[in-house]
Amino acid sequence: MDSLPSHPIGVFDSGVGGLTVVRALMERLPFEDIVYFGDTARVPYGVKSVDTIKHFTGQITEFLLEKNVKLLIIACNTMAAVAADVVKQLALDVPVLDVIEAGARNAVAQTRSNAIGVIGTPTTVNSNAYARSIHHLNPNVRVYSQACPLFVPLVEEGWLDHPVTRLTAQEYLKPVLVEKIDTLVLGCTHYPLLKPLLQELAGPQIQLVDSAVAMADQTAQVLTEIGLANPQRHLPNYEYYVTDIPLRFQTIGERFLGRSLANLQQVKWG
Repeated sequence: MDSLPSHPIGVFDSGVGGLTVVRALMERLPFEDIVYFGDTARVPYGVKSVDTIKHFTGQITEFLLEKNVKLLIIACNTMAAVAADVVKQLALDVPVLDVIEAGARNAVAQTRSNAIGVIGTPTTVNSNAYARSIHHLNPNVRVYSQACPLFVPLVEEGWLDHPVTRLTAQEYLKPVLVEKIDTLVLGCTHYPLLKPLLQELAGPQIQLVDSAVAMADQTAQVLTEIGLANPQRHLPNYEYYVTDIPLRFQTIGERFLGRSLANLQQVKWG
């Protein structure tokens, strides 16, 4: 089926983190319908094998394609790092964007000293996906990566400016800041919630790249280029699908989204 401008944008993630991308899309493209899928029953993906991640990613892609999405966004850094090829094979003519490429493009455009820091989950950092994407755009850039495994649980706990989070961030940033970077990529969809704290610790001389905002900007550009931006000016429709609804999901989800979470449905897979 051919895509139409009125069709929704599909966004997916291994859990709730991708809601920061949805939030950025809502702000950047306020008239676009959005279908979100979070695989909350099988999160975290970071500890799973590449084959398992690819299998799960394929399932989710097929689900969203059945919703007639006009564009697919891989909002999970882990999925983008190891399974983007699966999504593109299944999507055929539907454009596929991912947070890693969007963040890399933004970082390369912003850096002046060609020294870029990347913080992310251990799986994302170990995949070297950001470094590869950045070097593909500019081979002269030096990339300094740092895994920050404690940030995700701290964000989900709501400790966005807690003394424990501050101390943890100081320790994680030390080896990156010592390299005299001028740009820091927030390489996980949880990290935008820590942006005020990270900016304070990094200092005003360092530009933070919020991959959720970068993703929204790239989406707007691509939809305009391919003639699929929604010209209608009515209230948009937002749908959220998850594979499990844990006790604190509503609270955490609304913190990420910055608004109430309605139209939430559970998908049960065998």
